[in-house]
Amino acid sequence: MTNKIIPSLLIPEIFFPMMGNEKNILDIVHKISDIGFYQCIELGILFDKDIINKVRNIAENNHLKITQWMTFELLKHNLNLASLDKEQRKKSVSRAKELVHIAGTQGTTKLSLVSGPKPESHLQNEAKKYLSESLIELSQELTQYNGLILQIEPLDCFAHKKQLIGLTNDTVDWITSFRKECPNLYIAWDSAHVCLNQEDLTQSLITAAPLISQLHLSNAVLDPNSPKYGDFHMKIGKPGFLDHKSAISILKTARELNIPNRFDELSVAVEVRGNENDDLWKNELECRKFLKNIFIELEVL
Repeated sequence: MTNKIIPSLLIPEIFFPMMGNEKNILDIVHKISDIGFYQCIELGILFDKDIINKVRNIAENNHLKITQWMTFELLKHNLNLASLDKEQRKKSVSRAKELVHIAGTQGTTKLSLVSGPKPESHLQNEAKKYLSESLIELSQELTQYNGLILQIEPLDCFAHKKQLIGLTNDTVDWITSFRKECPNLYIAWDSAHVCLNQEDLTQSLITAAPLISQLHLSNAVLDPNSPKYGDFHMKIGKPGFLDHKSAISILKTARELNIPNRFDELSVAVEVRGNENDDLWKNELECRKFLKNIFIELEVL
């Protein structure tokens, strides 16, 4: 059976310079709903109750699914769910639980995060243990909201971001080790981090398939000698690895994956960060055209 692939827009990246004002986010969601292409939107956590209600109504009226990222809020306050410091970890879990309830009121279907920085090698197993304990607590909190799942995005673990959770095999083994206690935890898969970890894209998708809940098409320069080496959310094409051909290959593979039974579709977003001097809506259009052309070739549209 072929999986359904649906287009998503990663608003906090495409419109990065506008994210300091939630009214901007509401305006963006309005315009996106009028475009009529996307079936999912990805946001940070919203806090203004009036804007939350309006965004939720727009999403419901236009059949837009919502993914939210708590990463930005955790980083802003120097919080880390895998912290080796007990008090910092306790504070981090407490705040993350608050974010669960805020997201639960917003019609969110996927609440997402990253693992946090990698400590020294002899402390990494301990940090993973603490992270799994934190996620189990969050998982239990999520059960109060029907249909809400938790996602972790494995990042590059040695090239640039140097995150605790990164390599696909390690990530799958780690999640599987506490899966019974955390059944609503899944993987948000990102092409740039897989390549920066020097993994094969197709094999990574196949390995992660039982846990994959969404996809990001993200580009990166893979030459360690280049000043642009790393995860900088760059535009599609050279000098990065991601182009139309590689994106087609990724989504062809994804359509045939044995994904979790609870998902009848996989959302896919192009991850490009807008800068202050960019025409942000031109960037959105370029990303939309890139994704739309792939969907047309795959006969998804």
